Amino acid sequence: MGTARARMWAAALAAGLSGLSLACEAGESVEQAGESVEQAGESVEAASATEVGALSEAPRAVSPAVTAVNDLDGALERPNGPISKAALAGVAARTPFTDGLPAAPSADATLPPTPEVDCDAIPEGPFPLTKLTGPMASEDLAFDRHGHLIGSNDKAIFKSKYGQTPQLFVPSFNFRAGLRALPNGHLIVCDNQKGELTRVDEQGLKYPLVTGLSYPNGLEIDLQGWVYFTEHDADVVWRVHPFTGDKTMITNEISNPNGLSFSPDYKTLYIGGFNGNPTIYAMSISPDGVPGKLVPFASVGTGWHDGMAVDACGNVYVADYSESKIYRITPDGQSSKVIIDGKSLGAYLPNMQWGTGVGGWDQLSLYLPNGWAKEVFEVKIGVPSKPTAYHP
Repeated sequence: MGTARARMWAAALAAGLSGLSLACEAGESVEQAGESVEQAGESVEAASATEVGALSEAPRAVSPAVTAVNDLDGALERPNGPISKAALAGVAARTPFTDGLPAAPSADATLPPTPEVDCDAIPEGPFPLTKLTGPMASEDLAFDRHGHLIGSNDKAIFKSKYGQTPQLFVPSFNFRAGLRALPNGHLIVCDNQKGELTRVDEQGLKYPLVTGLSYPNGLEIDLQGWVYFTEHDADVVWRVHPFTGDKTMITNEISNPNGLSFSPDYKTLYIGGFNGNPTIYAMSISPDGVPGKLVPFASVGTGWHDGMAVDACGNVYVADYSESKIYRITPDGQSSKVIIDGKSLGAYLPNMQWGTGVGGWDQLSLYLPNGWAKEVFEVKIGVPSKPTAYHP
């Protein structure tokens, strides 16, 4: 792998906090999936806060063993053979935004290295769904460094350890769209009910980043902490600073954009639409976040595309809402197959994330929400995730 320098994010300084009122304690009871969760105690009142972030740019690390779109015409470089731990670590060796928090996680939050994988010999599937006892999720889920799965019941956000009862994290939060973790442990939420992109700190306080949106939906976080999200009903994909809320349009060429996910080297952004068009698109993204030309990448499913993900080998995973299936597309976009089928179980599989290797969440397994029943499925697929912002 060639040498690469880390791209550094300067710490974002919090300023001007006023009128903050926080309830001291909230009680809750968690019932089985699909039932409402009653919340007792005081709710959190979030006052306005203004935060300032500064960027310090440096070239991004690039691995030759991962998928990339390097020019405006979408010429593709494809992975070949095994991807080593060292290669994956090199891609992810970046210094992220910290919002005044330590850049490195605490010792108890250190994640294990990503398992090695031979990309020429990954399991083919299809793979069975195993319903888990304990965790809850609606249309999306996320993981933190401390071994929690973070999900929603459409009324509040909960954190769950593997096999344990969910614990209330953010009460009175009505939404059912994207969730992703930032490098510093904060959470980004697509609040489709209020039409807002919201950041949630580790204490559960909410900070609106972008307001006045028309159904914010899909979410992706790059290795430096930049937020990419789809504004479904406005036909726009945005790139957003996670502390100031400053945003840049990436594309407005896709009708009802929904899921999106980066390639393992974070040079290519894949986007699907919830519009009946089976095309999955690819777009090059420069180290400074400048988008290239939007090009067709693959054609898959019914075209009612939901969430997306990408594994360490560059395979692209797409949730098909209409069929309740998960497709896996090869890195060259030339072939695809159904690897997970939720239809026989009556399940709604809108999204997916890999486990972190902490607290029992397997790095070689996908975790999928059952959106209707607020359940979580585990699927052992034998290949790990691409590098992620919370897993360097």
